[in-house]
Order: sequence, then structure tokens, then C-alpha cells
Amino acid sequence: MKTSVRIGIVLIAVGFLACAVLAPAFAAGGEKSFKETAKDVGRATINYPANLVKGTVDVVGTAAKDTGGVVVDTVKVTGETLSGDVEKAPEILATPVKKSAETVKDAVVGTVEAPIKAGEKTAEQNQ
Repeated sequence: MKTSVRIGIVLIAVGFLACAVLAPAFAAGGEKSFKETAKDVGRATINYPANLVKGTVDVVGTAAKDTGGVVVDTVKVTGETLSGDVEKAPEILATPVKKSAETVKDAVVGTVEAPIKAGEKTAEQNQ
């Protein structure tokens, strides 16, 4: 393919994406002027990525804290077992597996929900 055809295809794709992203904003701003709607779109363009990054960082921080909790709980159970509480011996293996699974689940759910929550927060900021 010639370079000019590729550039044309890219420009059409970018234009289509821009229309797809901006159309709902302009449709929702029925009573707003074009200038106010454009300002809202501009704010959303800046606020959404910031809110998304903050939400993602919160998820990562929570997962890191939970991972530290797995280590602490495992060491605690191991210490209790070594000090004579033999009934807790099975928990030495069960605790890290259970806590790790919970941490992974929370991280996945948080990561999936982060864009939605960022969109909701951005919508609140634009009102």
C-alpha cells in the first residue's frame, strides 16, 4: 500500500474515533451551549486519565498491603505451631493460599472496576 493511502486510512480511523467519543458528550449537552459542552469534554479529557491512574494506584497499594498481610499471617500461624499449638499446623499451608486467592480476586475486581469508577468520578467533577 502506498504511504498516502495508509495516512488516509489512519486519518479516517482517528476521525471516526473522535466522533464516537465526542458524540455522547454533545448529545448529553442539549441545553448547554457548544462552548460549555466543549469545556466539559476538555475537562473530562484531563480528569478521566487522572482519576483512572489514582484508582489503579489505590488497587495496587491495597494488593501490596494485602500481600504483606499474607506473610504476617503465615509467620504468626507458623510461630503458634512451633510454640506448641499443633492443631494450627494445617493453617501454615492454608493461610497463604486462601489469603493470596483473596488478594488476587480483589486486585482483579479493582482493576476491572477502576475505569468505571474513574468515569463516574469524572462525571461528578463536570457537574
